Amino acid sequence: MQKNQSNNSRLAKNTLLLYVRMFVMMGISLFTSRLILQTLGVRDFGIYNVVSGAIMTIGFITSSFASASSRFITIAIGKNNMDAMKATFGGIMSIQCILAIFIILLAETLGLWFVNYKLVIPSERIYAAMFVYQISIITCIINIISIPYNAEIVAHEKMDAFAYISIFDAIMKLLIVYMLYVLSFDKLTSYSFLLLIVQCIDFLFYFSYSFKKFPETRGKIKIDKDLSKEVMKYTSWTLTGALTNMTCNQGINILLNLFFGPAVNAARGVAFQVQMVIQNFANNFQTALNPQIVKSFAAKDNNRMEELLSIGTKFSFYMLLVISLPVILKIDFLLQVWLFEVPDYTSNFIIFLLLVNLVHCALANPLIFAINATGDIKIFQIVEGVCLLSILPVAYLFYKFGDFSPNLVFLVYLIIEIITQVARVYIVLPKVKIKFSDYFRTNLLPLLYVLIPIVPITLALSYFNKDTWVNFFLLSSIELLSVAVVIYSLGITNNEREFVKNKINSFLK
Repeated sequence: MQKNQSNNSRLAKNTLLLYVRMFVMMGISLFTSRLILQTLGVRDFGIYNVVSGAIMTIGFITSSFASASSRFITIAIGKNNMDAMKATFGGIMSIQCILAIFIILLAETLGLWFVNYKLVIPSERIYAAMFVYQISIITCIINIISIPYNAEIVAHEKMDAFAYISIFDAIMKLLIVYMLYVLSFDKLTSYSFLLLIVQCIDFLFYFSYSFKKFPETRGKIKIDKDLSKEVMKYTSWTLTGALTNMTCNQGINILLNLFFGPAVNAARGVAFQVQMVIQNFANNFQTALNPQIVKSFAAKDNNRMEELLSIGTKFSFYMLLVISLPVILKIDFLLQVWLFEVPDYTSNFIIFLLLVNLVHCALANPLIFAINATGDIKIFQIVEGVCLLSILPVAYLFYKFGDFSPNLVFLVYLIIEIITQVARVYIVLPKVKIKFSDYFRTNLLPLLYVLIPIVPITLALSYFNKDTWVNFFLLSSIELLSVAVVIYSLGITNNEREFVKNKINSFLK
């Protein structure tokens, strides 16, 4: 019990650090996004979004490395075996080098052909688009090299360093906006090149911190062939999942480009940025939570894992709900204040993606962390991949044979995400030895208790549609207070309520 309390306190402390990081990054990101769209213009912003997105489709490997690196490094740390930690780090680094070469080859052949012959890009911007594409390849490779060092920091739960480096990254991107105003070069190519410089500096920070703090990252790296095979096997299946997610997300981007042109890509780009900003409210908490889930599995502490799964699901959902509802209520007003020029369909795209967030980020991610901890992910990745990939052919058929708006693809996305979540539950729970009845009682039922009173409150507030700051803050305050009261009363257990109360009292003191 005392150990769990200590882990919960560390979880709370790390979460607080990550939220400080998030708020700084969010403020800078919202401000810079507004200026970037103004500086580049809708056309160039759309070109950057779709071209860099094309290389991100090829660079799906980054998320797989992040998952594999974090999982194996965390388990090695849990065993407290330096030889195992060095072997794990060495195995990940060796595989990374091979895959980095593979990405370069794929990007310079298939990817290059796709950008040249399939994407819709104005002829006078072809050179700029190709420059952005090549810079994006280099940025992607540096990102892959950074992943094991980043994973070391997270696995050791050194969230202060992780937060400081991320804040530095955000400040540098703010500086980029200023430089775009003063530089006389092409804005689009300058923007991509400056982002590459920032990525290089970030890598140097991650490398130097890990090299100084974690012995397994320095000196002669020991490579265990058996462990490398295990890492490769696990990575191959996480690659399947990452490929599915990237194909789905960038496939939607490409689908919109093919049927509606770059202007709609700009709307999707803005909506994606808003989705990521709000998703970070849950991601920061989950980043602090994930290492403890893996360590609980390594220690065979099933009760602790079930507790962490419940905490992760409920609090992620509540955080996203609290932030998303005011945004949905006043999305048009907020976009007009934020952006100089709002691309068509942006508000609808954002609403759909925020609803997807509630399903994927809040409900799915804790289950994904749990199944990744077991290492038995083959069936999970296949089923999830088949479900999510069906979004593209379904939406394509609608667009090909009917006259539908760009909103349709996001409606299809939301419906299939809900279907996929049902499949996730039935695959993961038996593997982590949790009964469905217990999962429903401790995870889903509290969410229903919260949603039942909140939905009519939100619908009632939506009728107050006067677009002023006073009205926005008034409605947001009523919404947030209502959600907070309902969550505290109906959405958490007595122990969780006591924990929240103690943390609030401690913070006030």
